[in-house]
Amino acid sequence: MLDELLRWDCETFIFHNTIARATFHPKAYLFETATTATLFIGSNNLTDGGFYSNYEAAVRYDFDLPNDENEYERLLTPLNPFVNPQGATVKPLDAGLIQTLVARGELPSEAEAKQNRREQKQRRNQGRRDIPNSPFAPVATHLPPLLPPHLRTEEPANPQIPAPQEEPEPNTTPVRRPDGVLVWQKSITASEALQTNEGSAHVGSMRLTQAGFVDTMGQRIRQTSYFRRLFADYHWEPETGRHRNEDQEHTFIPMRLIIRGRDYGTHNFEISHKPSGEADQHNFTTAMRWGREFNPIIQQSNITDAFFSLYETAEGDADYLIDITDAIGQEEH
Repeated sequence: MLDELLRWDCETFIFHNTIARATFHPKAYLFETATTATLFIGSNNLTDGGFYSNYEAAVRYDFDLPNDENEYERLLTPLNPFVNPQGATVKPLDAGLIQTLVARGELPSEAEAKQNRREQKQRRNQGRRDIPNSPFAPVATHLPPLLPPHLRTEEPANPQIPAPQEEPEPNTTPVRRPDGVLVWQKSITASEALQTNEGSAHVGSMRLTQAGFVDTMGQRIRQTSYFRRLFADYHWEPETGRHRNEDQEHTFIPMRLIIRGRDYGTHNFEISHKPSGEADQHNFTTAMRWGREFNPIIQQSNITDAFFSLYETAEGDADYLIDITDAIGQEEH
């Protein structure tokens, strides 16, 4: 965000008090022209969550200038310390300041901040078996739009690539599916289930297609961007080798897998995204690879025509759950 503001070549100031208990918390957005002014004062930060997925409140003031000049000045007076900041806690924005703050670890990206929260939650719950179920229910939220590609490539690299895992052993005790929000669902084809006729080849992955799925706005999803937005918080990097396209990228996402009530635990599943794959022909652009540790399990389970349901959850070790069942539950779309 600061890099983007720097590109705008506008006067920008950064306010920060180094005392940990003192937080700069006001949120005010002021837009002025020669004849109008609009002021927003509310709870939302200038972040994805603040504008899309969080619960926020704000008030909007519109002014017709110069007719509303007196009222405008009266309202701005208590905001002057923020509109015209001064003092030792204020620095003008420049490249050097950004480099210093990054080196100090004080400017995590959206993805890093959310990953830090996930890791903190995992550490907090690690080893605890007596945690009661939450009395609250998960509810779907809006997905923020994707940043332009040239900005997404500026996300810091993640040097930790998930290592291949051994073939997992399922928990044979029937488990209850954790509470979560259904974010996608489809019937599994024979090819996706690694069940193919002699002489044909399976795809080794789940095609993340539209499948008639309806989002929280009551609209059918646009498969060419929906899944890339859904998993935007994870680190994506170019996918090289294996004759990949220039725009093909992939990421690894920890997901819990349950097949017909058997819990296979949480594993890193590879998600591949190729925008050019659509080519105006409504082809799939995103796929989830089973991986060599799950290929034999999927093949042996024969899940052809079963239902693949993807949930977003509040679990400590994984944000997503894959539940494969022979019938659609109450969340049917």
